[in-house]
Amino acid sequence: MAFEKGHQKIGGRQKGMSNKKTIIKADEILLDLNVNPIQRLIELAESKETTIDQTISCYKEVAKYTYPKFKSQELRVIPTEPVGPIEIRLVEANGKTTVL
Repeated sequence: MAFEKGHQKIGGRQKGMSNKKTIIKADEILLDLNVNPIQRLIELAESKETTIDQTISCYKEVAKYTYPKFKSQELRVIPTEPVGPIEIRLVEANGKTTVL
């Protein structure tokens, strides 16, 4: 059923009310407080009190904003250098060696 002109408004945001983006304005708050979240994450990661798990988490979060995410189709595989012949040796308990 389509909206009819003159129909009473039911639910939703009231006319003139700000949406969440204009209510929060997180970027302005951070600027006012002189806070750079990425810088803080890096400082935490490099702190001596930080565990390795916390360090990894901090850098993973920073990477989201600094490096693009690739789709599985976009991953690039760099070919490795050719490997020479591989020699497999079987060593028995008595010390006898067999080369395959």
